[in-house]
Parts: sequence; C-alpha cells; structure tokens
Amino acid sequence: MIALINSIANVVICLSVSLFMVFVFSASSKMQTLHPLERNIIKVGLATTAAGSLLNFLTYYTPGYTEVILNCGLAIIFSWGVWFHFKYFAKNHKK
Repeated sequence: MIALINSIANVVICLSVSLFMVFVFSASSKMQTLHPLERNIIKVGLATTAAGSLLNFLTYYTPGYTEVILNCGLAIIFSWGVWFHFKYFAKNHKK
C-alpha cells in the first residue's frame, strides 16, 4: 500500500512540476525579467525534481514512511502551485 501511495504521489509531482514550469516560464511571465543564470538554476531544479519523481515512479519500490510523507507534501505543494498560477495568471492572461 505504501508503494502505491508513493507511486501516485510521484506521478502527481512529475505532472504538476511539469505544468508548473509551463505556467511559470510562459512568454508573458515576469520570470523573463530575471537574469538568465537565475532562470536556468530554477529550471534545472524543477526539471530535476520532475525527472526524479518520474524515476521513482518507474522503479516502483517500497520506500520508508518519511519519503512517502515528503513526496505527498511535494505533490500537494506543486499541485497547489499549478492551480494558483493557472487561476491567477494563465486564465486571466487569455482574456
């Protein structure tokens, strides 16, 4: 059961981080005003998070409880971040 919960959390992390990157780094984003080094550092960090969660999903192993709790927390945070950016920036930008 723990491995299943962890796998679901990892799928949510991978998808939400990917969507988060799309919304945060859209052409109309204020992120475009940052120095390229700053933008690239956060892009690498987010891409590494998405890739790591995808790899965790693909390996499907039973982790310790602490990793499951961490992954569930990250899934919730990035899901909220995607919803927030969609609701307040992406949806309003299309109008």
